[in-house]
Amino acid sequence: MARKLTTTQMRENTIRINALELEEPVPQPVPEPQPEPPVNEEFVLDSGRLNFDFDKSVVKPQYFELLRNVKDYVEQNNLSLTIIGHTDSKGTDAYNMALGMRRANAVKAKLLEFGLDPARIVRVESMGESEPIAPNDTEQGRFENRRIQFKATRD
Repeated sequence: MARKLTTTQMRENTIRINALELEEPVPQPVPEPQPEPPVNEEFVLDSGRLNFDFDKSVVKPQYFELLRNVKDYVEQNNLSLTIIGHTDSKGTDAYNMALGMRRANAVKAKLLEFGLDPARIVRVESMGESEPIAPNDTEQGRFENRRIQFKATRD
């Protein structure tokens, strides 16, 4: 749509009129900003519980389906995985750190057996008894603390 602009100037009994016709700019739609994809976003996978018997690092068959689900989720969402082993408070700190590592490595081996790309597992570590989620003064609490935790990073 065009609009006319006029200006009037007076100079010694002379009137001068300038006229211009300008095109109105057509407003362009402003695209909505897209959220940037998260980079190295780390989060804990709520995969359910994978617990161990006292002083054991064997992954029980009852947890195989859970591990297959973790494998599928990691692959479908292009994630990298850290596997963290935990223990209860029975035993020395050094022993529990080693036991937590054996548990994490047992879970890693099972995930690889189920076909997870080894490059998806970026770390395997142990927290030993240092991060309990339940009191260690009951058998149930100790059982809950003998667990695996998965942390995922979005690439």
